[in-house]
Amino acid sequence: MVCYYADCSAITGWMMLKIDQIVSGRPPELTPTQRKVLDFILKQPEQAVFLTATDLARNLNVSDTSIVRLAQALGYSGYPHLKRRLREYIQPRITTVDRLGETVGRVESVGDVLADVMSKDLKNLKTTLEETDPETFGMFVEELASAKRIFIIALRSTHCLGSFMTSALRFLGREAIPLVPGIGEMWDQLRDLGPKDVLIGIAFPRYTKLTVQVMDYARDQEARVLAITDGELSPLNRSAHFSLCVPYGIESYIESFTSALSLVNAIVTALAFHSRADTLQILGEMESVWEREGVYWKD
Repeated sequence: MVCYYADCSAITGWMMLKIDQIVSGRPPELTPTQRKVLDFILKQPEQAVFLTATDLARNLNVSDTSIVRLAQALGYSGYPHLKRRLREYIQPRITTVDRLGETVGRVESVGDVLADVMSKDLKNLKTTLEETDPETFGMFVEELASAKRIFIIALRSTHCLGSFMTSALRFLGREAIPLVPGIGEMWDQLRDLGPKDVLIGIAFPRYTKLTVQVMDYARDQEARVLAITDGELSPLNRSAHFSLCVPYGIESYIESFTSALSLVNAIVTALAFHSRADTLQILGEMESVWEREGVYWKD
């Protein structure tokens, strides 16, 4: 899944119209059965978003076809499309309690959890590979290649992604600066942020408020702003010049960042390839230092 936002274009009107139809209860003409299904979705979206079309039909004692026809009546290609948009709309409200409760209700044993989680990670990786546009990915990498400094803000559970990206960029000789609040220095680090700098924001539902604020600030300072997030409705997109969007799965109490980590790995590797001569020289120099200082264990 990939999003390209030229000059911070807003969420497309057709998408918001469909979301408004669902949330406000003002859809096109529907049959009584379709209204029954929509009423359930409106009243219990946090439950509906976890159900397949078959599960929803069984719960409401209607046919699978009724579910599909409702989605199409609302302008979607099918129920998975409707559910994906609904999920993007309500994800910021889905708590860890909701997620864990859904998982407990779906799997029957601890052994089932292993297959359940890993199969979803594999699906997310496959989706990321299929839906990431190579051209947009290339432009994202070009922004990093031309940056004087690269600032990264990735808070709470996404901190692991920001930490990995920071280390990987530094291995390539890039000036990568992680933004970590808590000791009062974060805004000081951004004092002279400008057009030659890039700021990368990484966040998934529930999005951290500070990440959005920092990205807005960077855009105001005319820095180049990039985002790694989950979809078109992410608030990170309002400030980003380019966004790369990946599925990340919310069916566990903790988010799965498997596809996001793989994307970050691909970005850094592509950057190394982009400046391969410089990269080889820098890595060679670092290997010499590591060898001299005994950084790695030897038998």
